[in-house]
Amino acid sequence: MWTDDTIKPVLERLRSQGSDDGKFEAKSCTTSIGASVWESVSAFANTSGGTMLLGISEQDGFRPIDGFDADRVINQFMDGIGDGNPQGIRLTNPPTYRISRCQANGKPFLAVDINENPADRKPCYITAKGPSDGGYRRADDKDIRLSRTEVFELQNAMVPSRADREIVPETNLTDLNDDAVEHLLDIHKDSKALRGTTTRQERLARLNITDKQGNILLAGLLAAGQYPQQYFPNLVIDVAAYPETEKSAPAGPRFIDRTICDGNMPEAINQAVEATARNLRSTTFVVGSGAQTDAEIPREVLREVIANAVIHREYDARFVGTSICVDIYPDRVEVSNPGGLWGGVTVDNITDGISRCRNETLVRLMHEIPYGSQGLVTVEGGGTGIPLVIQQMRSRALDAPKFVAKPDRFTVVLNRYGAEYQDNKRWLTGIGTTLTNQEQSILMPLRQTSTMTVQQLHASLRIDSDDIRHIMERLATRGIITPTGPDEYAVTTPQTGIADDKPTTDKLSNTEQIVLASLSTETPLDVHAIVTRSGKGISTVRRVLRMLIVRNLAVATAPPSSKHRKYLRASSANTDDAIATDR
Repeated sequence: MWTDDTIKPVLERLRSQGSDDGKFEAKSCTTSIGASVWESVSAFANTSGGTMLLGISEQDGFRPIDGFDADRVINQFMDGIGDGNPQGIRLTNPPTYRISRCQANGKPFLAVDINENPADRKPCYITAKGPSDGGYRRADDKDIRLSRTEVFELQNAMVPSRADREIVPETNLTDLNDDAVEHLLDIHKDSKALRGTTTRQERLARLNITDKQGNILLAGLLAAGQYPQQYFPNLVIDVAAYPETEKSAPAGPRFIDRTICDGNMPEAINQAVEATARNLRSTTFVVGSGAQTDAEIPREVLREVIANAVIHREYDARFVGTSICVDIYPDRVEVSNPGGLWGGVTVDNITDGISRCRNETLVRLMHEIPYGSQGLVTVEGGGTGIPLVIQQMRSRALDAPKFVAKPDRFTVVLNRYGAEYQDNKRWLTGIGTTLTNQEQSILMPLRQTSTMTVQQLHASLRIDSDDIRHIMERLATRGIITPTGPDEYAVTTPQTGIADDKPTTDKLSNTEQIVLASLSTETPLDVHAIVTRSGKGISTVRRVLRMLIVRNLAVATAPPSSKHRKYLRASSANTDDAIATDR
């Protein structure tokens, strides 16, 4: 529940920035609740939740209005959301909420927390207008009307898809690649899948390459076709390298390089991986007692992320005109696919290792078609992909991937080296001993957070807990880390001699400056208070706090495992000296 004290810094921040934002929306509600309130409720419910400030005027500097009738507005709100007069319900799939009565300058107003709806209760929309005209999503301080594709994705987020089993008109068996088909038939020749079949047509149907009448299914064409783009020109992977950190470069060439990767999907994925790697730097990594040269973002990571985009994208007719994009920038690689997250997957649970996929037939076929001379499969399946990506990125001293989910599009952001990589590599080199990939994977988050438990490392890296314990014991024996508690360790900083104890605010990003400025040198604050003061998301605040602690700009009052952990700004950290950089 909000109190006068906890809501005060929110109003101050909104007043300072001069506008609402992605988490807070002010509405005057001078005499009654207007239509725009329900648009914002819909937007928060369909996105990631937020707080309505009813009785607060944005035009008057986010201050309470005169004459606000809190009781009347509460009754109108509860009627409209379905908890009062049934004749007054305004919304379909209304969200859960919580109302807090607050005051500022002696005047009352309401802080109404709107929770995000679960996947099976989206979209939330104004009933009288229908989902296409009355459904909204939140984008910064705007309530954006849902597009028809966004409505479709939200309505079908929990519905098994049949799109990959649709017949492709005008195709025949000559549209299939004989080598791919023969491989599939060969690996199943002694399996139950082909039991009782006597003809080639029966076998192709049993494997879901065709239907029983011999018509080619979309999954069969994509996985084992000669050239699916004859029928679906935009079912390609568009790889483009840009000279600037955004697409809209002010001058010069639009692209440094561009490759349209086509053919069947195993071929297109392989081509896309190589086209992406060609536009990245190459370096040599220590692996055991030897060395290995690879792209700065490992090919294994690129393949996993690009393959995931292929098998998890939306293949409904509304989306087949949209390509998968791999956009390469100087500081990152973004892989995006049409279609939102499916089956209850969210950005928060995407790393849990549970496999959920709307295109079951395509996944099965892609799992069985190899690439390269070693016969490696294109798709492993089983929910192991994202944990593997995180481990591989950590082993290269790179950040974990960032996930951006919109109702009808999903993007994975892979950071390239930049300054952080060079600092991390110098730190690893300074340890003075050869490290395996898994050892490097563990040391990177441990360095960033000062101390971590085995359970926290398991949740972060998806490495088996017993394996982590064995690795930690090896690192502790070599003096690289030190036990700080049961199943808890810290980096032995004096041993490495790399960490600089002098606090510095050089090259802090704007977000990092805001979080640092939210800290007090005298009053410890928990992470939720810092979220309120800074206006940043809780995952962003946690990440930035770890970085600030590593750079000796902030201190924690308790270990990471403690529920009483709070944070202080280091007394010598001067935020006025911070230099903002774009990252």
